[in-house]
Amino acid sequence: MKKIIVCWITLLTVATAYAQEVSVGPKIGLSRSTITAEGVEAVTTGDSSVGFHAGLFTRFTFLGFYVQPEVLFTSTRGEININDGTVNAVRKLNYNKVDVPVMFGAVIGNFLRFNLGPSFSLILNKDARSKGTTTQIVENYNKATIGYQLGIGLDINRLVFDLRYENSLSRIGTEVTVAGQTFETDLRNKLYILTVGYKLFQ
Repeated sequence: MKKIIVCWITLLTVATAYAQEVSVGPKIGLSRSTITAEGVEAVTTGDSSVGFHAGLFTRFTFLGFYVQPEVLFTSTRGEININDGTVNAVRKLNYNKVDVPVMFGAVIGNFLRFNLGPSFSLILNKDARSKGTTTQIVENYNKATIGYQLGIGLDINRLVFDLRYENSLSRIGTEVTVAGQTFETDLRNKLYILTVGYKLFQ
């Protein structure tokens, strides 16, 4: 995480020095999140769920191109199904994390944007429970992950709208233990994200 912070500060310093336009503001949004599970037949992907996020964005524009680093608090969730003939259960997984996407994009007509870039995540805490109960289960998860985002955006005066797709490049979890039985799996987080931001100045 320290390396991410150093890279983020370096990016801000360089971009500020060369940018023709700088925009800063808050943003909030909703996401449709799915926890995908692969690797063993006993653990499969369950239903998707709605999450939310809020934070700040900064945009540096250069001759129709831009760099937009963001810092967001994100609450995301999803379900996995566990069925090996003995254990048959649905598990709801909740994650709170800090996301740092860095988007690179192009502006068309001063209002339409296309962008893509890496997204770094630090998981603050997680909660994995049996659906409909308070039975705690054990999940082996990675505290830091990396993924990517791509999407389109629309600027209307000071309002900033973004629709993005996000997927993981690294696993958020490697195994799940239920009732003393451990299942190895490859857990990743896939999201469809809709956000609205506001330029405090530009």
